[in-house]
Parts: sequence; C-alpha cells; structure tokens
Amino acid sequence: MPDRALTYSAALLVDWFAERTGRAYALDAVIDGNVPVFVANSDAGKLAVAMATLWEPENDPAAEDARLAMEERLDAGNVRGPYLIWVPPRAAVPGEEPNASDFVMRAQMACAPMQAGGRTEIDLPVKVQLAKAREEGGYASVVGGLSRFWTAITERVNGTFHVNSLQLRRAPQDVSVRTALLDQIGELSRGLSVGDAVEFDCSEAWTVQRLRTEPLGQRGFAIAQAPPKIDPADGTLMRRIVRKRLKAANEALAAIEADIKGVGLLAIYEYADYENVGSFVKSLDPGLYAGLQIVAAIVDGEVRPVFQPR
Repeated sequence: MPDRALTYSAALLVDWFAERTGRAYALDAVIDGNVPVFVANSDAGKLAVAMATLWEPENDPAAEDARLAMEERLDAGNVRGPYLIWVPPRAAVPGEEPNASDFVMRAQMACAPMQAGGRTEIDLPVKVQLAKAREEGGYASVVGGLSRFWTAITERVNGTFHVNSLQLRRAPQDVSVRTALLDQIGELSRGLSVGDAVEFDCSEAWTVQRLRTEPLGQRGFAIAQAPPKIDPADGTLMRRIVRKRLKAANEALAAIEADIKGVGLLAIYEYADYENVGSFVKSLDPGLYAGLQIVAAIVDGEVRPVFQPR
C-alpha cells in the first residue's frame, strides 16, 4: 500500500473532481509502484490519478523516521480518523521526548471534536523575540515564519526593530488571529528602549483535516512532511523534482486504460495561496503534461489545479 499521505491526497483530488463535474466518483483501487496510480469510477467513466510528493524523503532519514513513528503513535490513540496533518516548511514532527508526547496530546485534542470533512489547526507553543535597535526609522527586520508579514509589522512600530520568529514556521491562517499577533508585537515595541529585547509566547499552527470518508478502508493518521531543509522557493530544485515526477507519472499511467488521466503533486507551503507549483509545471517541456487532463497541486489540505478539463 502506498504512503498514507498519498492515499489521502488522492481522495482529496478525487473529491475535488467529483464536485467540479457533478459526478459521484468513488476511489476504489490503487496500482502501487514508484508512482502509485489511484483509480476512481463513476457513471461517467474511469479516472486515474498518479500521486507523488515534491520532495525526497530520503534526504533526511531522521525526520522521515520520526514522521513514520509519529503516525504509529497517533494511530494507537483513542482518536480515529482518517486525518491528514500538514507540516509547514522547515518543520518536522518531534522525535524526542517530551516534545513527541506533547505533540500527540495536542494533535488528539485538536482532532477529537472534528466532523468528517472538517479542518482545523494544531497549536504548538513557540517563542518570538523582539529587540529595539534604534530610535530612528520605522522599520522591522524579520526572520522566520513572520517574515512574510514584515510590512504589516513595520506599520506597527516606531523606530528600528529586529523580530526573530525562527521557531514559528507557520502563523495561524485565521486573519483575525494573525492580526492580533501582529498587534501584540506593535504594543510590545512601544515599551522598549534602544538595546532592550523581549521574548513572548505565541502559537505555531499546523493544518489538520479529517477526510469525508475512509480512502480504501484506511482510517489512521497521515502526516505530509517534507525534509526541513527543503526550500519550496528554490526554483531550480523544484523544477527538477517536478520534471522527474511528471516523467515518472506518465510512465505509470501509460499502461492504464482510463477516460481521464491526471497527476496530483503534494507540495509543502505555509498556505495554499502562496504555492507556485503551476509556474514550475508550465516552465517545462509541454510533452510532459500534454497527455494529462488534470495536473494539480495538493497543498495545505487544498487542491490547486494547474490544468483541468474544460
């Protein structure tokens, strides 16, 4: 059986296509291989989708071992899925105690009340540091997960500040929660003199979703996690992996008879809105996707189509 994250992502892609077409496609088989192909059927015909990750798990064996061990620990708990946890870029599930047990507890607490098809976030405690460098200027230098929001932070400070949010790889998706965090930084900045620094607690947020059904009878936890050193903004690396995956997917699909063929590419970004997988696909030789009716990225629990049937 393929990696559970691929199976669950295939179910998301099939559900998306069923909703788009108004046809009741049901995932009912998988042809395993280097690139597994998942088959779904409806009264409109057969859909075959090859699924692959846009990362190489073997690039970080320790992180991959921790991911698999964490899936086993979560499966052994009282909370039953199927659930899919999306680990943000540069992060990995903890493999050492007491952090591993703390993660299990937080994941189970977040997942327990979820309904089928639901989505929420697992809150993990992290610390952010704020330091004042100068009285002059109105500028915030930000490293870490909040660097994407440096302009919003700059608007909230008077003087020159440094923000270290390296522990925070993904801020909450809810705009109101995120705004409250940025407002907190602004309020703290007003109490600092030049040379002062303050550290405060906040939460890193990892997306988790509960699937509507049990894909191919599976109901455990799946964790989508790229090696922490992988940078999704590295265009050279991503283009190479996308090319490799599309080539392998075409080979896997060639021997399968289906009315519609497609490829689903699992990608790791902070938020689905910031993915740019389509730009990498379209920069390649069109022959790599000319025979596919669907090419889609599955990012942070969302299906982001690159190509789709008209």
